[in-house]
Amino acid sequence: MKRLTDPIARVAATLIAAAVLPSCASIERDEVAAPPDGGSVEMRAGMPLVVSLPPDPSTGYGWVLQAASPNLALIGGPDYTPAPKPPGLVGVADTTAYRFRALKPGAGALEFVWVAPPGQPSPSPARTARYDVNVTPQLPSSYRDFLGPPGK
Repeated sequence: MKRLTDPIARVAATLIAAAVLPSCASIERDEVAAPPDGGSVEMRAGMPLVVSLPPDPSTGYGWVLQAASPNLALIGGPDYTPAPKPPGLVGVADTTAYRFRALKPGAGALEFVWVAPPGQPSPSPARTARYDVNVTPQLPSSYRDFLGPPGK
């Protein structure tokens, strides 16, 4: 490996590294996808969070939002999406999605419960999905401008 001995070349290499490394370490996505069975989620304020849960609406059972922290606003859902099923195949997973927006930094939580349709017995044991959400501050606008639009 060749060493940079020219002071101008060293300065140029340092400036290039300083410009490139932050963009590699700070990838901003359009939205955050939560794990399917609950768990921890890290995201920035202002970003959307998508929670996709496996329902079975053909039986009437499904997921219902039971609790949400004030810093997580529900902006969409529940939206049911059936998985494409080849003819004759049963048991292919479907999805119910809820969309939230992180309003401000801080700890938050979402809790969903699996409920029975009217007149049906409640599932036993009770099924829940809990998400512990840590919302960090937004990037300063100067960083967002430097990094460019999300997903690029």
